[in-house]
Amino acid sequence: MFRLAQLSLANRALIALITVFATVFGVITMSSLKQELIPSVEFPQITVLSAMPGASPEVVDKQVSAPLETALNGVEGLESTSSTSRNGVSQISMVFTYGTNLDRARNQIDRAISNAKRSLPEDVQPQAIAGSISDFPIVFLAVSSDKPLSELNADLARLSVPRLQKIDGVRGADVTGGATQHIEILPRPEAMAATGTTIESIRNALSNNGALIPAGTIQEQGKTLSLQIGSPVDSLDAIKALPVGGAKDAATIGTVADVSLQDDERTSITRTNGQETLAVSVTKKPEGDTVGISHAVNDSLAALEAELGSNAKFTAVFDQAPFIEKSIKDLTTEGLLGLGFAVAVILVFLMSARSTLVTAVSIPLSLLITFIGLSATGYSLNILTLGALTIAIGRVVDDSIVVIETSNATSAMGRRKSPRSSPQSGRWPAPSPPPR
Repeated sequence: MFRLAQLSLANRALIALITVFATVFGVITMSSLKQELIPSVEFPQITVLSAMPGASPEVVDKQVSAPLETALNGVEGLESTSSTSRNGVSQISMVFTYGTNLDRARNQIDRAISNAKRSLPEDVQPQAIAGSISDFPIVFLAVSSDKPLSELNADLARLSVPRLQKIDGVRGADVTGGATQHIEILPRPEAMAATGTTIESIRNALSNNGALIPAGTIQEQGKTLSLQIGSPVDSLDAIKALPVGGAKDAATIGTVADVSLQDDERTSITRTNGQETLAVSVTKKPEGDTVGISHAVNDSLAALEAELGSNAKFTAVFDQAPFIEKSIKDLTTEGLLGLGFAVAVILVFLMSARSTLVTAVSIPLSLLITFIGLSATGYSLNILTLGALTIAIGRVVDDSIVVIETSNATSAMGRRKSPRSSPQSGRWPAPSPPPR
């Protein structure tokens, strides 16, 4: 440190130029740093879920869990595994050592599952699930409208979700709380008996119609056009008009069965201020800026409401951006207070403008250099880094005062030291005159 101090004092112009460049690049970097509530952490754990409806835990363990666990034990970096077999469900938790590349581990798990499928029941489809902090929604919206929830759910999936997914950094937007719909066909036994129709003939009519089949190409006016056979079934009337094979009097599905559109059973309910609404959760990519995405989503809400119509209203139930912005504001306030009090104390007690200027420059310069380091290493402004910066500000203030006091004490000791008593100076005190 002494040599560094000597080098700095001997090259003051260079140090001043470095300070200016550090200040400029620090301010630029501070405004471009990614802001998050919690740093993006990917836990070294992957869960493999398999469904086998109707099977007892013993059957699930013997036919699903045991073969899968044996196949998955060969995955690289695996530390431990544990399997749980319940009625119709098999769950295998795999814990990896820290530092394992989970993308590579997922690929190996998929290959192991493919190899183990030969010994699994045919209807079992294992799925590998891995979670991270990025899976937590950054914005959670409640949507209300004059439309029924089923229609609003379809409009959100058709109009709003694609717009939200086009925002830079957004990974996905999911709609929950609404009931989906299905087509219900209830055969009428009397009509089926009169026309000689069976359940199998209705099933065949549905599976054999509504599909587009390529039938080659045709040449017309110098253009090549693709030819398709069939027409899509896109309405209830189209389903009712499908002919039933082998029936009398050219019966159709509508003449032998009741066809209607029904709501599916709801698995989740969302209420806002006592009113039933739908929920839209927005998640981001790992490299996305939480605050920037949140502002972009909020800016697009007016256009989304106008597009949906029917008095549609988006209400932000949860948003990570205000927490992050408040933390940054608190850090700025504490930094300015620390700087102000440190400068005031040094000026009052030391009565030195030079020492005061050193402290006033060193504290903000240290923070700006820290921002450059955060950007270079890929870190973001989050609850952990902001807490560390808050603690570091106090440490920088203390160190600045200690260094200044030590420097002043050393200078005072040097001034009190008499040069007349040192033979190394080459000067000795003049001899006193002889006595008379």
